[in-house]
Amino acid sequence: MHLIKKILLFFILITSSVSFAQDSTNSNQNLIYHSIASRFNSTDYVPKNLSYKFSNYQKQEQLALASRPIFVNSEKPLIDGTIWRTNSDVNYVRLSSMLGLIAVANTVAYTYQRKIWYTEETTVFHSLDFMNDWNKYQQMDKFGHFTDAYFTSDLTAKIYRWSGLSGNSSVWYGALTGWLWMLEIEVSDAFMAEWGFSWGDFAANTAGSAFFVLQQFNYDALGGIQPKISWHKSEAWKEMRYHKDPQALIEDYEGMTFWLTVNPHHYFPESWKKSYSEWLAPIGIAFGISAKDIGWHPWAGYKEYFIGLDVDLRKLPIWDDSDLMKFIASELNYLRLPLPTIRFSSQGTWVGFYF
Repeated sequence: MHLIKKILLFFILITSSVSFAQDSTNSNQNLIYHSIASRFNSTDYVPKNLSYKFSNYQKQEQLALASRPIFVNSEKPLIDGTIWRTNSDVNYVRLSSMLGLIAVANTVAYTYQRKIWYTEETTVFHSLDFMNDWNKYQQMDKFGHFTDAYFTSDLTAKIYRWSGLSGNSSVWYGALTGWLWMLEIEVSDAFMAEWGFSWGDFAANTAGSAFFVLQQFNYDALGGIQPKISWHKSEAWKEMRYHKDPQALIEDYEGMTFWLTVNPHHYFPESWKKSYSEWLAPIGIAFGISAKDIGWHPWAGYKEYFIGLDVDLRKLPIWDDSDLMKFIASELNYLRLPLPTIRFSSQGTWVGFYF
């Protein structure tokens, strides 16, 4: 009898262990199934184990896990060769190297400016009279500040996207970088006796960076508009008719023309785009402005207005899948090419190729 009791006890222990092991295995399998179901975000992937009955609570828990949304960091390739990411995925080697490059470029540019401009007498921080400054050079310097702020904001935003920042972050950081880049010039001018802090330049800088932000977040409405610039050495510079000889092309205001170009293809309905030639897609219209007779007297002169053809280099069907070439094309696109143009001014009308 004693031996029989031992055998019965041993049998009970083995039976209990097997039952416990089966319960543990079922529990672990359920945890695995929860993970799979939530990953695919579909109740279709919830397994049905006929040998195991779930309680109502367990079923509700499993369905809740299965219905959780799974966030995906979507990526959209852009026309400039960069990628618009929903969420940042930063490559810190790229980012640090690019920030270093920006710092070097800023140092070189600032040193060059000091060599050209900041050689006169300095004084305490001061600002200019707004209207007197606004009417100077027929506002050509204000158009220049707007364009420069837009350009630097756009360029640095591309750099940030290439470094892995999200699309939204790249826009805000790019705009801030471009705005601060231009603010540095205004603060330096504020200590020069001949100049001073220009509230007009400050407003133009802010407008350039702000337009960049508005364009990026309202691309359907504003993406077909592109600020551009063209330049040729002016007759005033050639004939030394400036009251102060320019030291670089950025001081030759009479040789600069600022443009806003519009690409109609951008605004076509999708049904039109399907039947439209890809070689005609880059063709657009350019509206330009320049000024003459401002070299000898900054508050004199007159404006010239232009309308002509334009080419959006980014839309040329020759870049294939080369992100580098798309980036280069997007940067060269800031130059308005020498194309047929009509010029209107108080001196009459002119037609020809203009750059």
